[in-house]
Amino acid sequence: MGSEDEETEHELRAAGNLPDADLDIAHLALMLALRDRPGIPLAPYRDHLAELVAVAGDALRDTPSLLPCSVAAGALAGVLAGTYRYLGDTETYDDPRNANIAHVIDRRKGLPVTLGILYLHVASKLGLELAGLNFPGHFVLRLRCADEALVIDPFNGGQPLSAADLLALLRSVEGPQARLTPEACEAVGTRDILLRLENNILGRAIRANDFARARDVVMRMIWLAPQRAGLRFELGRLEVHAGHMGAAADAFATCIDLASGLGENRIAGMAEEALRRLKSKLN
Repeated sequence: MGSEDEETEHELRAAGNLPDADLDIAHLALMLALRDRPGIPLAPYRDHLAELVAVAGDALRDTPSLLPCSVAAGALAGVLAGTYRYLGDTETYDDPRNANIAHVIDRRKGLPVTLGILYLHVASKLGLELAGLNFPGHFVLRLRCADEALVIDPFNGGQPLSAADLLALLRSVEGPQARLTPEACEAVGTRDILLRLENNILGRAIRANDFARARDVVMRMIWLAPQRAGLRFELGRLEVHAGHMGAAADAFATCIDLASGLGENRIAGMAEEALRRLKSKLN
């Protein structure tokens, strides 16, 4: 492993031991991007992120947190989608570059979650209360200002979304019988957003039968979230596919320990059954 790989692994592992509130979403997104684009200079990307904050700060002028939601959201969208042309990639949505923040900055287009990370970075630096939501299929953001809130869509130019818009969006993903639930509108933390970003890459790797890449992605997800039992289960499955039976057994055993400690009985049971089947093959 080269020194650059060691550095990014160290950064991601260190993040895994930090509370969510201490995580720098743009920095960690760049660390993840570097895993897939080794050797790229990070300074230009960091400079660009700082520029976005400076320009948005000029656009907001007054104390951002005291502005009406519509004004603050409009200023954010005006800078990111207007001035810098950050928009969703509607033509080549499944292009893997859309899930890499460095490529997104280069191309000015990406997935909802990758674009959302840019909005979240700028908002956090300016003191705006912007959060990602647990919305299935399409990442959206909620901005809170004083006593009001507004949901915005980073993929579609930061446009505001009404409850009817959210229901239509949900049904476009889950079908005409889908119902908008409180869980879909719950805020999620930085760690979950980064895992959602990586899960896009993981899904594409598995669909392409690139299981070696899938394992690499799961490993960096584990670095970010070492206490997530489900990730250990996924690692165990990938190790079995690669023929690494000892590593698979270790992953399933760790999954059982973590899930049992957290009261996640379903995933613990799945790992116990997978470990039992694995041991029966080895005997």
